[in-house]
Amino acid sequence: MERYDVIIIGGGPAGLSAGIYTARANKRTLILDKPGGSTLLKVEEIENYFGFPDGITGKELLELGRKQAEKFGAVIVEEEAVAIKPGEEAYVVETPASEYEGRGIIIATGVKRERANIKGLKEFEGRGVSYCVTCDGFFFRGARVGVLGSGDYAAKEALELLSYTKDVCIFTNGEKLTASQKLQQELEANGISVVEDRVEELLGGDTLEGVKLEDGSVREVKGLFVAVGTSGAVDFARSLGIMTEGSAIVVDSRQSTGVPRVYAAGDCTGGNRQVAVAVGEGANAALNLLGELRKAKSG
Repeated sequence: MERYDVIIIGGGPAGLSAGIYTARANKRTLILDKPGGSTLLKVEEIENYFGFPDGITGKELLELGRKQAEKFGAVIVEEEAVAIKPGEEAYVVETPASEYEGRGIIIATGVKRERANIKGLKEFEGRGVSYCVTCDGFFFRGARVGVLGSGDYAAKEALELLSYTKDVCIFTNGEKLTASQKLQQELEANGISVVEDRVEELLGGDTLEGVKLEDGSVREVKGLFVAVGTSGAVDFARSLGIMTEGSAIVVDSRQSTGVPRVYAAGDCTGGNRQVAVAVGEGANAALNLLGELRKAKSG
């Protein structure tokens, strides 16, 4: 397993800004930037960012940021982080391809926009519907459970559920399974079935009892873990016991989440969604994480 001082999840303005500071401070820095990258890539012109009176495209600004982070030694890997797990002295960040260990973490994933529009989903939240296997898998030991999603994130969550139950199914809700070949092989090897029919609604009384598909058939499940799209900031926060408000991670003025050596910056913390704000928060997170790492080392 590759080891780093700092792992930054997200290759947008906040993540790259943080990476410039930590790498320049001679900390071994990894930036995980999921394939497709920041939504800023689609912005045609930014006219209100300091230092560019004639404007600049989002793609150009990100390319300059990447070049600057790499100049100071940051390693940028285009892999999607799907889970963060605490260790004794460091955190382990999982991607579909590998695992990385880091003493400090900065979450800068932006905002997750995918939502599952399924009848009954909201009503059964906390009564069978969950968004975090690490948090709630224990409560479904030996039960028949499902995972809602079609990508790497969903596959990882399904495989993690095997620690609690062997009866696991993935519902892709009408999508093709797009998880990596390696993860698909693991699903097959562990007997995790994949249902690609569209989900019509969730059924049950006081708690979830089943998933109704578009053909009218019902699959019995006691739990359904939502892993739609890619893993986002709130998913990471829940798995680490970090407070959230809606779709935002709660941080203090130092960008600290309150969990040792875990910081968050950019759109995932709420507030004004501006490049300048994200860059500033990334720098703030990095500086304060560097201070915490120094204290931990001296202690």
